[in-house]
Amino acid sequence: MSRRLPNAIRSRTRDDSGQVLAFFAIALVVLVGMTALAIDVGYAYSVKRSLQASADAAATAGALELPDPAAAVSQAQAYGGNAGGKNRKETISDVTTTATTRCLPVAPCNPVNSVTVRESTTVKTFFARVLGFDTFKVSARATACSPCGGKPLDVMLVIDRTGSMCSTTSGAPDPLCTDLANARDGVGAFLQVMDPELDSVGLTVFPPASSSNAICDQPRSGSYDSLTSLYTLVPLSNDYLLNGQLNPSSALVQTVSCLRAYDRTSYATALERAQAELEARGNPGAEDVIVFLSDGGANYGPAYYDDSSPYRAQPCHQGIDSAGEIKAKGTTIYTIGYDIYDNGAGNCNAFDFSPERPAMTTESALRAIATSPEHAFVQPTASELKSIFTRIAVNLTGTRLVDDPDE
Repeated sequence: MSRRLPNAIRSRTRDDSGQVLAFFAIALVVLVGMTALAIDVGYAYSVKRSLQASADAAATAGALELPDPAAAVSQAQAYGGNAGGKNRKETISDVTTTATTRCLPVAPCNPVNSVTVRESTTVKTFFARVLGFDTFKVSARATACSPCGGKPLDVMLVIDRTGSMCSTTSGAPDPLCTDLANARDGVGAFLQVMDPELDSVGLTVFPPASSSNAICDQPRSGSYDSLTSLYTLVPLSNDYLLNGQLNPSSALVQTVSCLRAYDRTSYATALERAQAELEARGNPGAEDVIVFLSDGGANYGPAYYDDSSPYRAQPCHQGIDSAGEIKAKGTTIYTIGYDIYDNGAGNCNAFDFSPERPAMTTESALRAIATSPEHAFVQPTASELKSIFTRIAVNLTGTRLVDDPDE
């Protein structure tokens, strides 16, 4: 015999079933919505990571062009994720890349030392529309500095002041000494990137001065031949800047400004004397660097050596050997080959003007003197040296991504 449930109980069961179904439907909608939101948020996060990577790359690329604001902005935009940018992703459209430059308190700033890149796009949703989210705004930001400072440097500048630095490309005298003037401008640009609180800079020249009282005089013929001649005109110092500008009272700035040119070319001893200054007065915690500029092949050697000595018979090869000993001590050498193919300057010669044996070109000698191919800068024509000296300074002081204090 079957029993029937009371009407009240049957009614409550039907009501509970309806409520469960309603709650299940609501929960299903919420679950689907959360899943959809998670999928779309996950995709948006993936887009953000991609934008961050391209912003990092763009900021770093732009910083390599500092302190030139226009060049930094142009380079940053060229490496962005925007249309036409080198880091554009086919799966991410309508990316906007903006770049700005300014000063950060990380190193000297003249006129700017950082570039900030902002990238943004709008991501359309796939499923989250059911919750009212049609799009997500996605953005990323990165800042890179250059120079960044942070590591002390001891730098010896080794500057060619031979007669060809005051000659035209045809070999005629140049009253304006254009090549030497370009070298001065390059050194000035270099110093304005350095940090006097961290970096010491000195000056070695060739030909040498006859004495400390003749630093601003034209080098004398035969100055290479005296053991007492002065190659290092300014010891390592750090007073070269004043309020971010070249300090007119600095011995380094004054000496670079008064250099005069004459005589032939001999590399090796100048490099050796620069290294001696680093060893004698350098900061034990600093990185040792030599920046070596010449506009021609070595063609002389001090007469106090025998004529068969490589200093006289193979002056370029001896320059390479002297540089090798210097590099073995941990010093980094940058070389700048300036206007090296004019006036027969493209080849190395012995002291008696005969070709060096084995034959060697100026370019190959300067590249071999440098620490690596990346440390050798060959500029075959007589043009400004600011960009090369600035690039070397930027390489030394570093380019890196930094935390943006305004972010």
